[in-house]
Amino acid sequence: MSTQDAHPENESLELVRRRELLKRAAWLLGGAVSAPAALAILQGCSAKEKDTAPVATKLLDASQLALVAEIAETMIPKTTSSGAKDAGVPAFIDLVLDAVYPKDVQDRFTAGLAEFNAAAKSAGKAFLDRDAGERASFVKQQLEAALAGVRDPKPFILLARELTLLGFFTSQVGITENMDYVPVPTVFHGCVPLSKMAKHVYWE
Repeated sequence: MSTQDAHPENESLELVRRRELLKRAAWLLGGAVSAPAALAILQGCSAKEKDTAPVATKLLDASQLALVAEIAETMIPKTTSSGAKDAGVPAFIDLVLDAVYPKDVQDRFTAGLAEFNAAAKSAGKAFLDRDAGERASFVKQQLEAALAGVRDPKPFILLARELTLLGFFTSQVGITENMDYVPVPTVFHGCVPLSKMAKHVYWE
């Protein structure tokens, strides 16, 4: 670790940046971010761009991770800009679930994932057997049903959406392609909140 990296002022600045990212994510989620999700961002968990090398999973097995990947990609699909898989969201979800969520939420997530796929099968096809349009329609139905019902404990699809958005918008891809990105600022703004600076994000 360099002297600069270890400097308390640099650590404080990094924490401020993470809090600003968390505020953005909270805004995207309508102000509702769970405590474990907030902790993940403040502790430094963020999505990494996809890598061709196989990566060992933390909590989810390969089949579960494949299903999570397609749910996330349905929520944030690749178009002219990167999608959830490009931003490394599936691995982020696996990492954060394992690192900061309690065992009961982990179990509820995996059980909910199985129930999600079972519901898709009951409605005609397993989720992974559906085309993009059918996946989008099914996810929309699941989200609408969850939002219309009891929200404590948070239903699987809402937790999946929360983690997908957090993973995407705390990744370099999510920030640089979807927010104003100024890699070399030309004006010093002092202690101006990031939210007041036309969405400029400084990625290091």
